[in-house]
Amino acid sequence: MQTVAPTPTDAPPATAQYTEVPGLTNDIPLNVINQARKLQSVRKSPINTLPEEIILHVFKLGASCRNSQKRIDFAVLVSHVSRTWRNIAFSCSSLWADITIKADNMLNIDEESAIVNASLLRAKEFASRSRAFPLSVRLKLFITPNIVCLELDTIMNWLRLVLPRVKYLSIHCDTLQVAWIVMNRLHTAPMETLETCKLKYGTTVLSFRHSIIPPPPVRFLFLAGQNEGQAVNNIFPKLTRVKVSGFPVSWSQWSLTRLTSLSINFMTLHDRPSMDMLKHILTINRKTLEKFEIQGAIQQFRTLPRNADELPTILPRLADLTLGYLSQWEAILFFLHFKAPALKHLKLCDISRSILAQHWPEDFKDGFDLNNPIIQNIPALQPFDNFSSAILLENLVYRWSSLLERVETLTLEHFSLPPIFSDLFLQDNDPLKQYHSAHVVLAYRMLQTCSQLRRLALINPEECFIHALNMYPDGADPDDTENSGPAPALTHLYLASSHPDRMMLFLKRRAESLAKEEGPHMLDYLELATEKKDVGHLLEAIVSDNIDLSHLAKSSLVAEWQGSFTT
Repeated sequence: MQTVAPTPTDAPPATAQYTEVPGLTNDIPLNVINQARKLQSVRKSPINTLPEEIILHVFKLGASCRNSQKRIDFAVLVSHVSRTWRNIAFSCSSLWADITIKADNMLNIDEESAIVNASLLRAKEFASRSRAFPLSVRLKLFITPNIVCLELDTIMNWLRLVLPRVKYLSIHCDTLQVAWIVMNRLHTAPMETLETCKLKYGTTVLSFRHSIIPPPPVRFLFLAGQNEGQAVNNIFPKLTRVKVSGFPVSWSQWSLTRLTSLSINFMTLHDRPSMDMLKHILTINRKTLEKFEIQGAIQQFRTLPRNADELPTILPRLADLTLGYLSQWEAILFFLHFKAPALKHLKLCDISRSILAQHWPEDFKDGFDLNNPIIQNIPALQPFDNFSSAILLENLVYRWSSLLERVETLTLEHFSLPPIFSDLFLQDNDPLKQYHSAHVVLAYRMLQTCSQLRRLALINPEECFIHALNMYPDGADPDDTENSGPAPALTHLYLASSHPDRMMLFLKRRAESLAKEEGPHMLDYLELATEKKDVGHLLEAIVSDNIDLSHLAKSSLVAEWQGSFTT
């Protein structure tokens, strides 16, 4: 039991326990004096004694975050900490340069008068605080037709005022009517500082469900041709990065040049550029193009067309290529028409399997049944060759090996190798066929061909790739260096699978090989990703099997699969 010491009889009055606060007279109430004392202690806290230059530097670091919404939230947050921080935040123009406008973010004013867009009000304030600093603007126009005219006109009228300052522009809408209004407003608007433009219509699945052919006026001319008296390069003198997804662009009038990065993704069957048009677009940008992505936008082919033997177009600076195909013949045709001698980063994705697994994971977790009602209801996703990538892989290994030999980063997403092989593989007298199945041999030969490969990402890989990762041709002739050479020395490996047992198979085989001091070496980084519900089970399995990840990689991570890897 605590006791309280008695107060001496000669103790001063209670008011004497408060020291005098400079600047305050003695007739001010005690509660005000107490609050002033607290404020003084806050002002003297270490964080408020930092030089303004350091605080400003911290703010600029916060503004460099990759996530645009986090950058916006950071700016608002730090400006509400104290008056000092608020003044410093207002002096940092780059802190307010990110703007996001949502068309469904509405507020009632005075309950009965005007209706305004809350995000537009914030956008105007951010634009003012950023002064002359280049802006990054994102429009998310998911709205219903009955509010298009009123609200969208207000947004576009404001946007035209700041377009000369816009460095990054991203527009995402979900109706053709909205897309038409936006593109019509931007059609002749000069954007002297625009460097990056991203246009997205609808969703990935919508692009394969949609079969209506839009009328010619709806095939947008923005980023394609302009009127004859105004060259497109004069309207966008600094534009170097373009990403178009779902927008029915007028490809025949495309005239943008000097692009360093171009993405064309998820077009309906009627909106995809022809191969001749695609060759024209890439040819006029061949001197500058360094990154190209095309997914779900290559015209479909069941076999090679008659003009497939034309001389390929050389893309001398292309270093990063992403091909997403519904049929492997689309990717094969691309490699026949284009060559990239500087290619270092390659991603290949079976779009059909990827979309089905992403949107209906439970229906396709154990395989892809062509009789599934989901596949039957989306004809565009029905494969020509049973979701196979075998012929594409055979061509890469046996015909275009020089392409793989230069690749340093490789991503294979939903790569399937059913037991159907062409003469390229069947006529190869590979000694490994005596000891391993055809799928494993082909997968291993692909890895072996990538002699410069350092980073490999496998998303939902089949078991043949898991075996190939830990395989060395022990049964091959040691004097035959061509067939007995080891696979490349990977430094970074990323595995994502809805089947944790496949990742455990890889870990067990890897641990066994390293324990024998043969085969693959220790990785610099290993990342395993699976569904959220399976992360705990995978970690438990790793512990119960006594697998020490620190023996497999210098750094490792087991995480939930969210569509992309952590690093």
